[in-house]
Amino acid sequence: MANAAAGMDGILVVAKEPGFTSHDVVALVRRLTGTHRAGHGGTLDPFASGVLPVFLGLGTRIVEYHMGDDKAYRATVCFGARSATDDRDGELVPGEGPAPRREAVEAELAEFRGNILQRPPDYSALKVAGRRAYDLARQGTPAELAPRAVVIHRLELVEWDGSDPSRPSAVLEVECGAGTYIRSLARDLGERLGCGAYLGALVRSSSGPFHLAGAHSLDEIRAAAEAGQDALARLLLPIQAGLESIPAARLNALEVAAVSKGQPVKPVQRPEVEPGARVRLLDQDGALVGMGSWKGGRLVPEKVFRAAPGVAASKSGSADDASAAPIAAPGRASTEGPYVTEPRLRVVDPRNRMAVVPGVTALTRDLGRLYVAVGVFDGLHRGHLYLLRELGRAARRAGARPAVITFDAHPEELIEGLAPPLLCDPDERLVRLQAAGVEVTVVQHFDHALRVTPYDAFVESVRDQVGVAGFLMTPDAAFGYERAGTPDTLLVLGQRDGFSVTVVPSFLSNGEQVRSSEIRRRVVDGDLSGARALLGRSLGLTGRLGESSPNETATTGGAGPVAVSFDLPVCLPPDGRYAVVTGPSWSPRQPAAPATRPNVAAIRDGSLTLEDASAGPAGERARIVFNAPLAE
Repeated sequence: MANAAAGMDGILVVAKEPGFTSHDVVALVRRLTGTHRAGHGGTLDPFASGVLPVFLGLGTRIVEYHMGDDKAYRATVCFGARSATDDRDGELVPGEGPAPRREAVEAELAEFRGNILQRPPDYSALKVAGRRAYDLARQGTPAELAPRAVVIHRLELVEWDGSDPSRPSAVLEVECGAGTYIRSLARDLGERLGCGAYLGALVRSSSGPFHLAGAHSLDEIRAAAEAGQDALARLLLPIQAGLESIPAARLNALEVAAVSKGQPVKPVQRPEVEPGARVRLLDQDGALVGMGSWKGGRLVPEKVFRAAPGVAASKSGSADDASAAPIAAPGRASTEGPYVTEPRLRVVDPRNRMAVVPGVTALTRDLGRLYVAVGVFDGLHRGHLYLLRELGRAARRAGARPAVITFDAHPEELIEGLAPPLLCDPDERLVRLQAAGVEVTVVQHFDHALRVTPYDAFVESVRDQVGVAGFLMTPDAAFGYERAGTPDTLLVLGQRDGFSVTVVPSFLSNGEQVRSSEIRRRVVDGDLSGARALLGRSLGLTGRLGESSPNETATTGGAGPVAVSFDLPVCLPPDGRYAVVTGPSWSPRQPAAPATRPNVAAIRDGSLTLEDASAGPAGERARIVFNAPLAE
């Protein structure tokens, strides 16, 4: 097993066994391969079995391209009873109506084929106001989960067991789109028949291009690990496996070099795709260089798998880069162990007194000429800090002040009805913007009126209030209604109205465009070091401390534990115990003191508890900075 992680880049198709959670399987694969970066391509319930693709190393970068894959299942539906969880693990309650015959079940299946609306199970991992639906259901207050549009391509009854006439069962073969709950399908089928039904067994036979026939059992993976690295590597599919349905663009050597640096290109061989389409970027030999999209007549790289000649795979130099902080093995509560003191925030200009403006209409001419970047800036990760550094440079060249327009709510909250969990407290976001050199930050209210505002009208509303020297954007950035405010359209507008537009390449870390969504995925998967590499610092959350209670297991021997509540949904690691350091919360106009006090955070069912009361008095807001997981 020595150096097992070397060369472990690819896709391991696992035949999951009943009794394991998807997280259990990923953790086992991490341990056996020695690869810390790993994630799965779609959750399977613990009682279910079948195909679970696990993406390793570089393979984790292409998980997002498989999240929408169709799935196929073999499902056993049991009639004559209902289950609180819609499957065999919940308490069963006999149904009211008579058990159905096979013919009646087959007749009802037609109602579930095609595009349908489906209500998710009460016991699901969906979040409602920051809480998991299964947490609310366990407390006896199930959430009102709205029906969601799903598609079922094929639904056939292939086996029938009527040996117990009062409790017959059917084996269904299901081919469906991503996001379909087979538990809900069983429940709804029982409701239509008036007898109740639940899911008794489930086997996933395929997940997109990955099939059960090519999956490896856990015993097979364990045996390969014992045989050594080469045996493990032979089980992996290459990272490009299963991406053949995505259109490809062939690049010449110069274009490959540019793309490898994160630069958009106008290729000699134009791909035959629609604007905005996703594209595989291939070299002349057909090898995968990266993934991108076709925008404005250019190929814009989003993920790059090949380092540019003479260019390091990872860029650094952020104003807040703590990714190199050493994390020792768990178990030693000292500054040399897992409880590493948080580095002090690095400030570009300590004299900066950033103006915080409550909306575009509150801008005034006395703020001076502004050079503007528009974005959510969730997390203030390394990509954002790079962008802000470039913003400062562009502003200095134009004799203007660097300014940011951000929002008081994530646009996805209005557009999709659910905001992604935060990586950075809103007050801390303002502190980090100021530390990065931003001199004016506009916190704009995001509502339906703003959502449907055309980009040119939005730009005009800013220019009506204050002098605008220009805008800074990356090639894939866009704002305004239907994201029509792209670098190309803004350049045309700027030439007409007299402001400049600076377009800088996207920031790459190890060949991957740094995105908040990828950081959240790594945190949720328990990959804190991977999240740290993209954030440029350890994950830190701000919450409100509850009352402490006596506990002989408290790490300091004093009062504890202390429940921590969050005003807004935050991005938490998986259940477990973590070495953390705590400190005072941050807010503008106050010193940003680093977190230094060691503690242990325990996460259970999405709730966080500090194991002793050293973080501060009840009701106070405190920052909790994660260092490393602790062995249970």
